[in-house]
This record gives sequence, structure tokens and C-alpha cells, in this order.
Amino acid sequence: QEPMTSLNPVMTIGDQVAEVYTAHGTCGKAEAAARAREWLRRVKMPDPERRAREYPHQMSGGMRQRAMIAMALALEPALLIADEPTTALDVTIQAQILALLKEMREQERRMAILLITHDLGVVHEFADRVAIMYLGRIVEIAGTADLFADPIHPYTQGLLRSLPGRTVGEKRLPSIPGSVPDLRAIPPGCPFADRCPFRQGARERFRAGTSAADELEICDRADPPLEEYAPGHFAACHYQKARRAGGRG
Repeated sequence: QEPMTSLNPVMTIGDQVAEVYTAHGTCGKAEAAARAREWLRRVKMPDPERRAREYPHQMSGGMRQRAMIAMALALEPALLIADEPTTALDVTIQAQILALLKEMREQERRMAILLITHDLGVVHEFADRVAIMYLGRIVEIAGTADLFADPIHPYTQGLLRSLPGRTVGEKRLPSIPGSVPDLRAIPPGCPFADRCPFRQGARERFRAGTSAADELEICDRADPPLEEYAPGHFAACHYQKARRAGGRG
């Protein structure tokens, strides 16, 4: 994320990639420089020999991101953590970076990629499995196809409803009501309770005298655990647990 602020502005790109090797004592300076140029070539940096001698400000955003990927992959890690790798890049460059990460994943078969992003389009295109987080807690985990076809947690459902193209004919995109609680004062119980349409429905049924108070209280009292609803598909929701246990799922 933000490669311009992560790269050293007074070192050439080649030196920064080479420093990965010299800092870990894996080889001497000459070999490190050669390996750096090879990695710039592997991440499809245009004219890698020349770009290795350039500084970050002389490169485009896409080139700087390729340099960051080369640095991250230089020691052939078992896990690559990619935190918003396409932020601030135009759509064309985003597609190129994602294609590059996919290609690197195929080439480095021992390497897994943990992609952190708020862009569900990127998730759908890239990920095999997805973990949805709200207020720092995982609320749903599933295979990508399963998650997009049958989201269980109300937060996941709200996110997917807000995607352009999934609400044909509507003038405005749906949004999740309410706001995110202060992280310094997270309320007890389910962190999504105040914004949850299921809980709102239970509140209305309680007022109408058609539901018990405990249907409301459990969301305020206890943080729901992750439960498996289908093979490999987990969600943390009191309502869905009770609903499916009652044969309404």
C-alpha cells in the first residue's frame, strides 16, 4: 500500500531490491544486484536494467508497485501479505498488478497470498477463500463462490447488496444503515447489532408482541461465535443460528 511512501526516495530501485539480500546476508553485493535485476524482470518491469538505476519519483505508480512486489518476493517467502496492493492505481494498472500476483502465485507454488482489501471486485477476481471482518472480528469465512452466492452474515449481505450491478433497476445503491462504533468503546455483544436488519426486525416484532425479549437480548449480551453452516462456510450470527436451528434456513 502506498509504495511511494514505502520506498526510500534517495536509493535506486535496484539498490532497494538488492538490499533485501544483503540485509539478510544471503549473498554479496554483486550477486544481490544481479538478483535484483532478475526479479525486476520477473515482475515485468519495463526495461529492468534501466529502471534498476532509477529512483522512485522517476517511476509511475504501477512501476513502483512492481518494485515493491519484487522486494517482497525476493527471498521467496511461504506467505505474501498484500495489503491493498491496487490502492491509488487506475483500473488498467490495477488489472495488471492483479494479473502479476496471480502469475507469481502460479509460479511460486509453495507461496500463499493473504490479500487485504476493501474492494469486493478484487476479492471476487483474485481470492480462493474470503474472510469478512467487522470491527476487527471475522464474521464470515467461505470459499469465494459460496460467499458471493449465499452470504450468511447480515454485514456480508449488506456489502454485496451495495455492489454496482447487483441492484438492477434501483436508482440508488443500497447502503448499510448506521455508522461504525468507536473502536475505543466497542459495545458488548454482537458488534454489528446496532446496524443489523435482523435485530431491527426482532425489535419491531417485540414491540408488536410477536417475539420474546430474549430474541433481542442475546445480540446485546454475547458476541456470537463462528458456526459452520455448510462445509467450509462459517458465520458468526445469533439470528442465523436460531433461524436455521428452527428449520427456517
